Amino acid sequence: MEQQQTPRARATEIRGIDVSKYQGTINWRKVAESGIRFAFVRTGWAGYEGGIEEGFDPRFVENITGARAAGLGIGAYLYSYLTSPAAAHTAAEGMMRLAFPFRPDYPMVLDFEDAKTYAPLGRNRNTAIVRTFLEDLEAGGYYAMLYTYTNFANNYLNMNELRAYDLWIADYRSEVGYSGPYGIWQYTSNGRVPGINTAVDLNRTDRDYISIIRRAGLNQLTQPAPVMQALNRKSLEVFGNKNCEFFTHPDVWQIAGSLANGRYRAIARSKASFEGFDWVMILLNGSVYWTALLSDRCRLVTTG
Repeated sequence: MEQQQTPRARATEIRGIDVSKYQGTINWRKVAESGIRFAFVRTGWAGYEGGIEEGFDPRFVENITGARAAGLGIGAYLYSYLTSPAAAHTAAEGMMRLAFPFRPDYPMVLDFEDAKTYAPLGRNRNTAIVRTFLEDLEAGGYYAMLYTYTNFANNYLNMNELRAYDLWIADYRSEVGYSGPYGIWQYTSNGRVPGINTAVDLNRTDRDYISIIRRAGLNQLTQPAPVMQALNRKSLEVFGNKNCEFFTHPDVWQIAGSLANGRYRAIARSKASFEGFDWVMILLNGSVYWTALLSDRCRLVTTG
């Protein structure tokens, strides 16, 4: 990783936002026209044991594809309730599977800020959870980043042990109170941006993350992936007597198991046939998997 500098160290400012389901439907063309250059999109939240299925953000696919189509740099973040390094392994794997087809060119971020969860665990355990998650992301080929706020960084983490990783710091004062290096400053949670009808977090940086990440050889996944579109209120219904397999990636050789008859939450599907199949991303057992739509064993159905 490059040595971090604070955004105040250079004159050039790059403006960005971070969004979740709470911003509702976003007009990404208007966002881009307003001068916003990057967006971090929430994948959801990870539970105590690391599963991301329950906390999946229903607008993740819609937002990340919309921001990409508008020409913004895109990153992803996961809000953490993780309580152990083992849970961090599970969550990192799920997040990487989820982000895989969308090819983020900005960092992949662990949002670690829930004081109610982490104050009782202590600095050492909290730091071990963060380090495990970020190590897994980097080992998976992604640029890993930590998000937190100044008071949390100063009181609940051993930040010196995390200096190998970039930091996105939230501090809503006129100056950042955190004394260490950071790459992105979230300076308000009450910003207004054309194309978004609610308040939104605003961020600034002077770092060209797309170039930095490319030079580091990260986020440059070589395995092909289909172009995906969001599915809203859809389930995958498995039926009949023929085997319906599911996969870790959209590749029929990467079998993870077989689906029992029933319904499973579907979050995205391929826009066109990929490697001879129409693919669907599903949430299962806390993580993200793929299956191929085959008319004699599974179909998409509308849920309430």
